Formats: sequence, C-alpha cells, structure tokens
Amino acid sequence: MTFTRRRLPIPFTSLLLRGQGTVSDEELSRFDSWLRRDALNLRRDRATTSQLLGAYRQRLLQDGMKPADADDLVRRLQKRLGEASITRAPSETREFSNRFYSSLEGQEDSRTTQPNAFLVETVATLRPGKALDLGMGLGRNSIFLAQKGWDVTGIDLSDVGIAGAQERARRLGVQIKAIVADVNQFELGVDDWDLVCVLYFIIFENMPNLHQRIAKAVKPGGLVVVEGVGPGGLNGLLRAWSKWEPTNLHLLRLEYREGPADWGTTVTRLLLRKPA
Repeated sequence: MTFTRRRLPIPFTSLLLRGQGTVSDEELSRFDSWLRRDALNLRRDRATTSQLLGAYRQRLLQDGMKPADADDLVRRLQKRLGEASITRAPSETREFSNRFYSSLEGQEDSRTTQPNAFLVETVATLRPGKALDLGMGLGRNSIFLAQKGWDVTGIDLSDVGIAGAQERARRLGVQIKAIVADVNQFELGVDDWDLVCVLYFIIFENMPNLHQRIAKAVKPGGLVVVEGVGPGGLNGLLRAWSKWEPTNLHLLRLEYREGPADWGTTVTRLLLRKPA
C-alpha cells in the first residue's frame, strides 16, 4: 500500500469567501454562481481547486474572455481561495443535495442502487439489529440493510433524497424509516443502535459533539462504519481519526488507498467498535 499526499479538494458545498483581496465582489459572485449552477458534477466528485479553476477558465474563454484576462482572473481566484473560509450551512446542504438528487432522477446505477462495499463486508457476518444511516441520500445503504433483515432508520436534510429512498424501498417491498432531519437536531439516543453508518457523510465543525453523540448512541459492542471522511487524503483520514479517538471507541480498521471510490478517487475508511 502506497501513501501519497493529494492536493486539497473543495468539498461539494458553497464557498463563502470573506476578507479583502485582489478579486472584486462581482468576480466572486460570478464564480460562486458558476459553482452553484454549472459545477455540480465537479463538486460532487470533490474536484481539486486546480480542476475547478481549470474548468472555470474554459467557461470564461467560451464566454469570450481573452486568454490573458482569464489567466489573470484564475490566478487571483487561486490566491483568494487560499484564504477562503469553507462552511456548510444546513440550508445550503439541503439546496445542493436537492439539486443533486434531482439530477439523478430516473438513473439506476451504482450511485443510486449499489450499497457501499465496505458496509457489505462489515455486516456480512453480523446478526441483523438496529441501524442508523446518517446522510442516507437516495437510500442505497439503508435499503440494502433492510433487505438483510436490519431495522433501519435513515436521516437526511434532503427531502428529495428521502422521497427517492422511500419510493425505491416501496418498489422493492422493504421497510425503512426515512426521515428528513438535521443531524444536529435529531435525537440519536443512548445505547440504541447496533450499527451507525457514516458513509460519505462528512462531519463538519458546525456539527458540534457529533462524534461523542454517535459514540454514546451505539450499543455496547456496536459498530460505527465510516467511509469518505472529506478532503485531505491520508492526512484527512488521520485528522478524522483524531476526532473519534477521544470517544473511546476502539479502532478496528483504518484504511487509505488511491483508487475509485463511491464518490471521488480516494478511499478513506474507519471501523470502530464500542466496548462491550
């Protein structure tokens, strides 16, 4: 296994750019509008800053900007993005997720139907129990668990995603509890879940104490399965583990590798168990 350091990607979220710089407010506004409107696939795939700016340069040229002027604007944006504050407000997450899941409407592929391979491996020898799926999206993992006999609750901010999950579960004849909810407000309970799925659900700074809340909610002997911890490659994975470590959950597995992932091109995994 080879560990390499990757460039820092921009997560699939809006950029809130603050402070004074060499880029005007109007230029920032146009770039942010492009991110929201036209860069959906790039953001979904966690494109690097360079990839985003390269795509934006192409758009500027298509719109008639001279190459020298496009290069200058991209250079200034690159500098400003280095000073950016990246946040993810619930309303922005809901807006983005609704647009994204709407764009997948009618598609039947791995992004909408196939369960996460790490989850499949993890539960292969487990007796079904109660499972919580955070950021369930269109429900591929919740539905898989329900098909295996698990009592599943999934939550997501996106009402479009929840509706899609409920409809597919109905068509497949399985029962899931799919709830539109903000994880910051959702009552996770105490010693309540045999399994908690944190699969491509990134825990941001505006989710206070979520690691501790999850650890408290898992039953003794229960598991937390994590994949897709956000930007930063191996360093990002180690930072993610540093957030879990104070919870006293036991680390069973930590995995990092370059290669195709459910979302993006880096696989980052953690498997945690609550002491019995």
